[in-house]
Amino acid sequence: MNKIKMIASRETNYIYHMLSVARCGYDNDYGAKYRDDYPKEDLAILKEHESLITCAGGSHWGELYNLMICYPITEWTGDAKSFYQWIVDQADSGEVPEHYLALAPAARDIAEVMVRNYDHYIHDIWPGDQKLLQDYIAQVMPLFEQDDFTERAETAVGYKLSVEAFYPTMVTSIQHGANAIDISDTQDVFGISRSPEDSFLFIGHEFIIYLLKQALREEDAFKRFETWEVTEALAEYYLQKLTGRTLFSGVEKWIDLYSQYDRDGKQSAVELYRKTLAQKNN
Repeated sequence: MNKIKMIASRETNYIYHMLSVARCGYDNDYGAKYRDDYPKEDLAILKEHESLITCAGGSHWGELYNLMICYPITEWTGDAKSFYQWIVDQADSGEVPEHYLALAPAARDIAEVMVRNYDHYIHDIWPGDQKLLQDYIAQVMPLFEQDDFTERAETAVGYKLSVEAFYPTMVTSIQHGANAIDISDTQDVFGISRSPEDSFLFIGHEFIIYLLKQALREEDAFKRFETWEVTEALAEYYLQKLTGRTLFSGVEKWIDLYSQYDRDGKQSAVELYRKTLAQKNN
């Protein structure tokens, strides 16, 4: 049974739409198309706090990224506007968790911008974005359904997905920036600028990453940025075994090393990771 379920979330698309138009982590034609829709002072506020609300694979995770970007998508039961209004109200009342206290003024400023501009996106932009997303998903999902990819990936890695399904959350606005962002234990955020075939590989790569989080849960993988290159290469190694293709460049030497170790006798994901990390650290 296919365990990949692509979705198009209105709230997720609004949040990354605003990052894109404010050039926070993304600078692309999509953002440029809608930039004049918004007050320059609002976009300037988001840009001022860019480092707090952006991430970059393997190197940066903003101090407010979990609260201001992930939480309204994965935990909040209402719409994004009500979440950001709640942030404003919390800051005004002083009811802010201690670990966010120093960042409360920045969070309030960001949230006010997100409240002010929500209705415009929902009424005037989301209907068009939603159609683009639905059409794109309709091209990619059959590739997973006809390929038995998730079942074969679980067999290759030796672990089953720890949750019922993996939900690639598709957005229109994140070309030329962080992609495949793991915002929860079940969701990654992906853009739609790749061809359907490349999107199949990209999402497949991330599905394998989620399996590796299970397989390597007793290791230091995914706990520090220094292991990022090795875990990404291990996912690419399994992707190559399953599809005959890889997606990312720059990790070929590690894929070759994984292949060499596996030729010496079938190795578990843990054994492959340990040997290759030791080689990297030498």
